[in-house]
Amino acid sequence: MDTHDSFPFLKEIILFLALSGVLMPLLSRLKINPVLGFLSVGVLLGPYGLASLAKAWPPLSWFTFARPDQVEFLAELGVIFLMFMIGLEMSVERLWSMRRLVFGLGGLQVALSAAAVGGLALWFGNGIEAAVILGVVLAFSSTAIVMQLLIQRHELGTPLGQASFAILLFQDLAVVPLLVLISILGASS
Repeated sequence: MDTHDSFPFLKEIILFLALSGVLMPLLSRLKINPVLGFLSVGVLLGPYGLASLAKAWPPLSWFTFARPDQVEFLAELGVIFLMFMIGLEMSVERLWSMRRLVFGLGGLQVALSAAAVGGLALWFGNGIEAAVILGVVLAFSSTAIVMQLLIQRHELGTPLGQASFAILLFQDLAVVPLLVLISILGASS
């Protein structure tokens, strides 16, 4: 049995871990969030990083993800594990006690950010549908990155950390209804 058949994405895993092992200590010294470091490694090795240069210089293809679709599930698995770790930090009672912050502050942040970005999009000549979509999409933050940063700095229990978490939680809850809105707007235009 060929090793490539048993582990079709072994090269990609080894490349990712090797480059991460080299870059993470450097990024740690520069005080850059590890999540951003891992994302950078994925972009660098992916189809829009070094792989885009591999056609001009074929030996470079040995240092890229040859089939990014085969390792996509690993990226999704990483996000699931990160969300699980974040979930371990929270209790149901704490979430319930923060409901006013979640729907008040979180809703206000999404509404104001979407309105500001949508207004700029309109000002630059986009149509109303495009402005709404841009506003809604750019109003969201990355829960994975922000929560990792709050946990790393031990700020999750502070008032700023709780407000940040409330905003992130509202954004996560608002994703599905906003995706429905975007699909309706996309179908109408």
